[in-house]
Amino acid sequence: MSNHAALTRAIASAIALIGAACSESGTTGGGPSGSAGTYASGSAGTSGAPSGKGGTGGGNLTGAGNLTGAAGGKGSGSAGATGAATCISGATMPPVSALIADFSDAVDDGGSPGQFKFGGGVATRVQGGTSEFADATETKPTLALVGGALSVTGSSKGSYTGVVLYMNGPACIDGSAYTGVKFDLAGSTGACTLTFGFAFADDLAPASDPERGICAATNCYGPSVAVTTTGTIKEPYAAVSGGSPDMGVDKQKLTGVQWQLQSAAIGTTCTAKFTIDNVEFY
Repeated sequence: MSNHAALTRAIASAIALIGAACSESGTTGGGPSGSAGTYASGSAGTSGAPSGKGGTGGGNLTGAGNLTGAAGGKGSGSAGATGAATCISGATMPPVSALIADFSDAVDDGGSPGQFKFGGGVATRVQGGTSEFADATETKPTLALVGGALSVTGSSKGSYTGVVLYMNGPACIDGSAYTGVKFDLAGSTGACTLTFGFAFADDLAPASDPERGICAATNCYGPSVAVTTTGTIKEPYAAVSGGSPDMGVDKQKLTGVQWQLQSAAIGTTCTAKFTIDNVEFY
């Protein structure tokens, strides 16, 4: 074989090898897409993971096949949504108006039969609803809307039963700009003792409100004061006492207000029927 022929064959082999290398490195290198953040209801959402970075295309050698590696794509992970801050994390806000509820916009709470929601989603009105409660030995009261007011019918055998007007969270309501709460009371409490009280985070069990309850005591209940008359009644924050574990009310961490019935003696049943209206800060 001549030197010229040998040189020609060596060049051809080199070109073939370069072409193969180019074809292999020319494959597109795409990186993974960035993970989207998750949304946590009532708490801060988790931020999404950074966008995935695509692989860089090979294509730095041009072989006989004349193939050029394409650049890898860039991932497009989206950021997670941010949830609303809760009272447990320290979030508080003043009420959007002094009026808590006059029941003019109250409607049935479809998710809780026998309960009502108020506020109607209007930004200038306090949003909230009703909820009954009772000791295991008692029966929860019955609620109704009568003449534009909340009607409460209940009885007690010596323990407790009542109704709460809660104000929506997840933040607590800061009522420190006011002296207390007033409301219109009509009807009869019979032989029952009626008390009015404030519900707030420090005396509220997490089981009752996971976003706002921070009471770790065995018994969690808000402070209250006896109601002995009807008409328009004003109850300042300073009037209530006897809560657990806090004896007084923290007016910066309010979650609602409540009325409770109790018979004077265990085994003696009392019955009450009364209406509540025009509940507002003053």
